[in-house]
Amino acid sequence: MSHNSIYELLPDGSPGIGHWLFREDREAVRRRIMSEPEFQPVLERLAADGAGFLRQPITELPWTLFRRVWEDGFRKTYEPVFFSRRQRLTTFGLLSWLFPERADYRDGLLDTVWAICGEFSWCVPVTFESPPGLRTDGYSVHEQNIPDPGIWIDLFAAETAFALAEVMMLTGHSWPETIRDRVNREVYRRIFTPFLVNDFFWEHVRNNWAAVCAGSIGAAAIYLIEDKQELALILDKALPTVQLFLEGFGEDGACLEGYMYWGYGFGFYTYFAELLSRRTDGAVDLLADPKVKQVALFQQNCFLDGRKVVNFSDSPEEWDVYIGLTHEMARRFPEVQLPAYTFQDKEICDHCGRWAPAFRNLIWYEPRSQGEEWREASIYLADAQWMVSRVEKLDGKFSFAAKGGNNDEPHNHNDVGHFIVLAGQETFLADIGAGQYTKPYFAPATRYSFICNSALGHSVPIIDGVSQQAGAAYRATVRQAEITTEYDRFVVELQDAYHIPGLLKLQRSWTWHKNDVLPKLELEEHYVFSARAGAALTERFICQVKPVIAGAGRVELVGTAFKLVLSYDAALMEPVVEPLPSLNHFGYEKVYYALDMRVRVTDDLERRLQFVFHFEGLA
Repeated sequence: MSHNSIYELLPDGSPGIGHWLFREDREAVRRRIMSEPEFQPVLERLAADGAGFLRQPITELPWTLFRRVWEDGFRKTYEPVFFSRRQRLTTFGLLSWLFPERADYRDGLLDTVWAICGEFSWCVPVTFESPPGLRTDGYSVHEQNIPDPGIWIDLFAAETAFALAEVMMLTGHSWPETIRDRVNREVYRRIFTPFLVNDFFWEHVRNNWAAVCAGSIGAAAIYLIEDKQELALILDKALPTVQLFLEGFGEDGACLEGYMYWGYGFGFYTYFAELLSRRTDGAVDLLADPKVKQVALFQQNCFLDGRKVVNFSDSPEEWDVYIGLTHEMARRFPEVQLPAYTFQDKEICDHCGRWAPAFRNLIWYEPRSQGEEWREASIYLADAQWMVSRVEKLDGKFSFAAKGGNNDEPHNHNDVGHFIVLAGQETFLADIGAGQYTKPYFAPATRYSFICNSALGHSVPIIDGVSQQAGAAYRATVRQAEITTEYDRFVVELQDAYHIPGLLKLQRSWTWHKNDVLPKLELEEHYVFSARAGAALTERFICQVKPVIAGAGRVELVGTAFKLVLSYDAALMEPVVEPLPSLNHFGYEKVYYALDMRVRVTDDLERRLQFVFHFEGLA
């Protein structure tokens, strides 16, 4: 969209915050949140968080925390302090809007805004290639417009601008002009001006960075820039990047980065799209793209039971639904399922303190629209090459998911041919999911030294000691994806996922039997070699429940309500169990187990291995 066309679509004048954010009078929305019982748990939590922040001084962001990212690559020293300031902003922003009579909430908000405006950088240190501010030439008193080394635009800088702009538009009528002016000055200086004069890498990617950065900048501009020509300049540059984000999805709507990133990227896409639509009186509606509905349906396609998700890639295995986003999508698309949800014991503010989703969880949630548990379903996502199945029996719910894909996906793990199995909300065959984010975690040279990213941390074969490697060439070829009332069958060829010249064929076949009293999964491996290569085979299965060797041909994973039993040919294979400790996304250690089925060495050039996983109830 050209500058001229977006300029022509911007009506003159400013319709005001109520027109852009709310379908009804904003005071009516506030009264509804304050009065309806469904919101009381979150109001109590907000009040408790606010009281806690009022008792605590705003934590400083010292150099000693900032520098550690380059000393040891550890992000969890600086970032929690940085995010605590955003949590304060979101908490006091919501409380100041909900309780405008409370001067202590307003002062807490203004102190937080003042502190954020004074930060060295709105970026987190890890996004700088090296400690910023290193200048080889001298300074001069005659210099003007000296570049600020702390100014760059990453996810968090863009989000900060969006949050400050929206909070100020919502509550800023009671702010001193000094603070209002400082917010405007800092957003222009740190975001709008550098955005227009630089070409950032995230303007050319098809992942969450595109939607979060460009969408946040566009949203902040809608709030803060009154001049139509200047606003059109920002929107003209932001729109192609936001649209590039949507191009990153296949026709199946799957997010290869994982569910957490689906809610993050698609959420900010939606927040910006809604504001832009209202700012242009509906002339520009990014949510009208036919692909948007399929992306919106991804949530119900990747949840398994309760908070458990298909956690391929950098996704935690449990996550709360993005309830505000979900209700907004359900208003537009009747096919979107509203999940069972209550604010009881829920954090309105996420671990990064993000304002935009927290606010929309309140204003977009419709408590009278009752949700339900995830429905029984079998889904094949053809572009992602994911098979997902939820089965409901009298004794409980059971889930299975498997993937093909390739080893150059966003937030990639080397996991072509990997699969997971659950009974209810208890995981038996697991995906370790996202690890703790550090600089080495994202460095290409060291990423796959982390067990959660390595093929050795996934339920895939190891051939002659060789595991899968990273790269788009290491991929699966889907041979069958069949969904019936009795079974789901998924067949992929995996030989291209390994750099083994003598491996002519590796076909992995899953058959998920849904009509038995309890579901059963049959797994078959078909190997063909051109020479002795492949004599040493190990079938690795990643378990969250510790496997117990219960006799020849039988391994048991005993859970709290069911046991998953693996049956195999004891004449061909020997099971070995190895603990696999891993740090999760939030820095907590969790122990998984590698169940290695070591295949006895033969000279056979063609081999077929069969495994049966079946559930049994506990006596």
